[in-house]
Amino acid sequence: MKKYNIFSTVCIGIFIILFSLMFNGVSFGSLGRMAIISMCLFPLLGAFLGIKGKNGILIILNVLAFITIGYLLLLSGMGEA
Repeated sequence: MKKYNIFSTVCIGIFIILFSLMFNGVSFGSLGRMAIISMCLFPLLGAFLGIKGKNGILIILNVLAFITIGYLLLLSGMGEA
């Protein structure tokens, strides 16, 4: 169970690093689309691992991270229309 909690924490950490890089305007170049997709997938993976590790706080943090990036992607899609 402890390894699932560690992997879930690593997933939320990677999301935070990628999100802060995106927020500060760092250009990912041709890897921008892959960075956005990974920012969606890491919180989902972290939530799944949090469920397996039975840690409620990690589940909530990962779900909130996924909702945040989903909301931002929804807002960016509305601006282009």
